[in-house]
Amino acid sequence: MSKTKKSRLGKQKLTRNILIGVAIAAVIAVAIFLVVALQKDGAGFNCFQRSATAASANGVKATMSEYRIAYDTTVSNYTTTSFTDAQIRTLQENAARQVLLQKVYKKQAKALGLSLTDEQAAASKKTAQDQLDSIEAYFADYLIDNGSYSKSALEKQLTNYYQQLGMSKTAYYNLLKESAEASYYEEAIEAYYEEKGSDIAEADLLAFYKKSVEDSMYTTDENGNQVATYEEGNFWYYLMLYGIGYSSPMLYVPDGFIYVDFIEVNKESTEEAADFVAKVSSGEIDFDELLVSDDNTDTYRNTLTGPYPIAEHDHSQLFADDEAFHVAEKLEIGEIGSFVSAKTNDEGETTSVTVYLFRRAKGTMCMDGETGVIDIDYFPGIRHSAEDEYRLEQWMGEIKYEDALYAYKGALG
Repeated sequence: MSKTKKSRLGKQKLTRNILIGVAIAAVIAVAIFLVVALQKDGAGFNCFQRSATAASANGVKATMSEYRIAYDTTVSNYTTTSFTDAQIRTLQENAARQVLLQKVYKKQAKALGLSLTDEQAAASKKTAQDQLDSIEAYFADYLIDNGSYSKSALEKQLTNYYQQLGMSKTAYYNLLKESAEASYYEEAIEAYYEEKGSDIAEADLLAFYKKSVEDSMYTTDENGNQVATYEEGNFWYYLMLYGIGYSSPMLYVPDGFIYVDFIEVNKESTEEAADFVAKVSSGEIDFDELLVSDDNTDTYRNTLTGPYPIAEHDHSQLFADDEAFHVAEKLEIGEIGSFVSAKTNDEGETTSVTVYLFRRAKGTMCMDGETGVIDIDYFPGIRHSAEDEYRLEQWMGEIKYEDALYAYKGALG
């Protein structure tokens, strides 16, 4: 055999051996990858299940891993585990929506040419790092309290934590950072439209607002009948919360409400109260002047404008006596009536006297007539909120929830 042929055969053998070695290495690498990828986290998900899509909207998606963290966090805030299937489904969809919103805010902000300031970017990074530091501090304190602290023991605890979480430390940091950034992007979008003006046609906004409010007030039962979701007393209860800076007012006046101009005045005796009422009734004291004077101690005068809507079982934030409502109920439009409430101590002595004055009026706060949806500009800030909700509806209206999302119920499963 010639030297050339031997050399060629030697090279072929070497090449074959190299290829075999590469193939073996590839098989080993794939095997190692599969071992790692198929390793399950605390939810029982492997790598492929974690990266699967839980929900999608507007070109963005929430992975099962992201959804699971949002869902578990939400569920942990509840002290009861007694939920119906429908309630669990709502919690699941809300968690996925939360993840999607964070991504959509960033996407929409970028589309408008908006970006974070250096301070906001730094604050977002700090928020994420602080969370990671708190996790590490928790496990360090745990080990110290048990007398088993060491650097390797801490690393083992953290490795197990992130393995159970189903995310690497870096991936979790990025998720926390993006969550913090989302709030800044949301603020930037709101500021943009405040400066540039609304991009929504008025008719579209009003139709959306009206439908949203009506949908919140009524539902359909299993027989297809419309059923009210509000309870008696809700109107003034939510108005009370709104007046002290909590919640939003109820944006709907149900059937059965009447309207009154209302005045509350405190007097020292029933005799003084009677004299005062007589002067108002005779016109000696002008009702409209009294309505805006400092003598009127009604706490809602700076919260509501125009006549107040009241109902037989929905007036307690204004006055407690049902008899007072019946006085107002019997009045004709423009007619003035009164009710005097006197409180006494155990000895029967009068301690306080309150005069309630009513003037029956026509309602002016609703979009159509005296009941129904309240005008979008009646309460400050409602138009702005409706515009934000309208945009979100456009961005998130076509959410697709995958079956895998509903299959995971976490602690409620």
